[in-house]
Amino acid sequence: MEDVKNVLWKVLNNEGPLVDDDIKMYHIKEGILTEDDLKKWREAIRLIREAYHDAYKNENVAVEKARKSLEIINSISPKKPMPPEMKIRFEDLKRNLELIVKINK
Repeated sequence: MEDVKNVLWKVLNNEGPLVDDDIKMYHIKEGILTEDDLKKWREAIRLIREAYHDAYKNENVAVEKARKSLEIINSISPKKPMPPEMKIRFEDLKRNLELIVKINK
């Protein structure tokens, strides 16, 4: 079973940058996402970073921040369907945040 720190690290180090690149590219090029969606994404990533640092002090605080970031990410609503590769990376990131919440139950 994975622990909260490892999953948060995976999200920050692997999935986050890929999704971030997708969001920036498709926001600018295709207009799939709005400025509000971009702001939500930035807030979610900020919370994930904080959660990773908090995981070393208080895992419950880290899990709560991960839960909030998941809520924010779930509120992102593209104007058009995401390209398949972006959708896969986006869903993987969400699954790992859901895993963090489940680990702590």
